[in-house]
Parts: sequence; structure tokens; C-alpha cells
Amino acid sequence: MQSLNISTSAMRGIQQALDNTASNLANLDTIGYKRRQASFSELLSDSMNEQPKVDDQNRNTPFGLRVGSGARLGLTKLDLGQGNVKITDVPTDVLIEGDGYFAVTRQTDNKDDYFLTRDGNFKITRHKALNWYTLATPAGDYVLDKSGIPVQLTDPNQPIRIDAEGRVFNGDDDNPVAEIGIWKVNNPDQLQQVGKDLYDADLEDPIQLTDKYADAVTEGIATVRQGALEGSNVSMTEEMSQLVNIQRAYQLNSRAIGISDQMMGIANSIRSR
Repeated sequence: MQSLNISTSAMRGIQQALDNTASNLANLDTIGYKRRQASFSELLSDSMNEQPKVDDQNRNTPFGLRVGSGARLGLTKLDLGQGNVKITDVPTDVLIEGDGYFAVTRQTDNKDDYFLTRDGNFKITRHKALNWYTLATPAGDYVLDKSGIPVQLTDPNQPIRIDAEGRVFNGDDDNPVAEIGIWKVNNPDQLQQVGKDLYDADLEDPIQLTDKYADAVTEGIATVRQGALEGSNVSMTEEMSQLVNIQRAYQLNSRAIGISDQMMGIANSIRSR
């Protein structure tokens, strides 16, 4: 029975790893997508120490027999490698070079939700509540500046320029009208994906933004590039290689279940005689 439990738990974890690989392949062309890499951990194991005395004779291995319970998917680690640079020459497209995230907000059910994203495919739109022009994602989420409020543009008909520090210049004015916030996340693996290349920022109020996250530009770990987007960091070759390994592991454990079933069938037939 133990062999059945071990192989069954392994197949369950392998299925989850397959789902992770499928998700990576599905987002091969998603702007700003970061692939996840599956890693496995061992389930609870036991040590059988009460063995017959005869087993201790001429024994070279440590005392006791280690009996495992299989493996499970322990973690899907976020790969923070930089994606390919896609030059678009669109003034509202913004690329983060280095480690950092944009912060965006969305109003739902009379409250504001806050998210982090690497997708810098922005557009100019009017903020419905604040009645000023700002930058927003294609889904309508407003981009936040360094103070936690939506970026404010003075004249949407004038060209905008964004420098390496995220400062936004509108028209011929040499004074920045806003500064796009680029935020440092200390433990990106803890970010919860909520779809559409967004991560839950775990904020109730924009004031908490500067308390929870540091300025990635000030920290010197990120810069901004206008007129470009970051592609997905998924490698088709690597994912297909991982897919082959998953398939072989699934076949191995499936074969182990079949052999265990045959062994139990033989044992039952001998007992019935």
C-alpha cells in the first residue's frame, strides 16, 4: 500500500507541475509575464528502528529504515529574469529595466483595489473621480505616482516624455508634472497572482504604499525606458524540455502503480489458496 501512496502523491504533484508549465507556455507572448518554476519537497517520512536483531549483523548502513511518503509540489518560484525588450516607439509604453513593479489602482464596489504589475503598456485616459487625465492600463487601472495617487497630466494633447527616473514631462514644460512610482518588493515569491498580469499589492490605503514598498529607482535597482515594453521571460526550449521530463516522471509513477497493483493481486491469490 505504501508504494501506491507514494506514486499517487507523486502523480498529483506532477500534474500540478504540468499545469504550471502549461501556464508558462500560454503566456509566452504576454507583456511583462514572469515564468514560475516548480520545485518539489518530500512528504512526511518515518524511520523503522524496531528491526530483527539478525538485521544488525554485518550492517554498514545507519540503524533504522527510512520510509518516505512520496513528494508534493512545494513551491512555484517566480523567475525574476529580465524579459526581451520590445521597441514600440509609443510614448505611453514604459519598460522597467531591473527589479521593480508599477502600482495601479482599480475602483470596485465603492472601494479601491491596488495591484502591482510589470506590464507598462499604458494609455492616456481621464480619471472619472478626480477629473484629470492620467495613465492607465488597457483594463482601465490607473497608474500611481510616487505618492500613491494616479499620475496627473496637464494637457493630454501635448506629447509626453518620461526619463530614466520615471519623471513625466508634458509638452514643452521642463518641470515634471508627475513621477511614476517604481516599487521594490522584498519577497516577490509571496505575491499572489490575480490574473491579467497583476499581483495583489495587499494594500487597504494608498498611504500604505510608501510604507510597505521602497522606491526601486532611489534604491538604484531599476530604471525606466520610454517607448519600449518588456516581453515574457518564458523560454520555449526550456519549457518543452521540462514538459518531456514531466511526461517521463508521470509514466514512471503510472508504471509503479501498475506493478504495485500486480504485486497485491499476487499476494491475494496466494493467501486465498
